[in-house]
Amino acid sequence: MTRQEILDQITQAMGKVPEWLSRMSDAQLEHEWPRVAWLFSDTALSSHDKALVGFGAAAAAHCPY
Repeated sequence: MTRQEILDQITQAMGKVPEWLSRMSDAQLEHEWPRVAWLFSDTALSSHDKALVGFGAAAAAHCPY
């Protein structure tokens, strides 16, 4: 998949391309976008619930970010 196709998918899914995604290299973007797309999609857990799990895990690990 070309970079432009991935950026088009991101725009369609999120409304715009966040800066942190636009700064990625082509190879990194191609690798990371499917993971990010899954995170923001609704599965058995909603995207909101996934975000809460992520925040909880980050807090438990004392993540500085």
